[in-house]
Amino acid sequence: MADPFSKLAFDVDLKEALGTPDASRWVVERGDGDLEVFVTAYPTTHAEEKFQARFCWVTYPGEPPSFKFRDSATGRLDLITAWPEISGYRPGNYDACVNWTAEGFMAHPEWKNDANIRWKPAGNVLLKVLRLYQRDLDEKFTRRMPG
Repeated sequence: MADPFSKLAFDVDLKEALGTPDASRWVVERGDGDLEVFVTAYPTTHAEEKFQARFCWVTYPGEPPSFKFRDSATGRLDLITAWPEISGYRPGNYDACVNWTAEGFMAHPEWKNDANIRWKPAGNVLLKVLRLYQRDLDEKFTRRMPG
């Protein structure tokens, strides 16, 4: 159960994010948790390759979200075939080694002390991570991970 501030801030930011022009490329579904969304998106160069990312916060906006990919057919979060091949994403570990995910900060605790890459909870952080995810799909996607 999320604390009241996290839930309120998340709900406000979600509503704002869904009202942006960027949102026309996404299908956003609320998860079971108060601070969880599933976002279906695709690379601009491969519109047929749809990926469903799960973003889940423990504290919003103070910490980065957990970031996983869900298999749309089964709902499983542990299939590498649900992952895009993108530099920094590690399907075999079910994480992304980037500075906007909880998993990235677990792999690199030194990032918390680096002013250039530490988590910055200012503004609409949900929209920020959705745009970073979309940027990675658009600029770094090579293929869907094979099974």
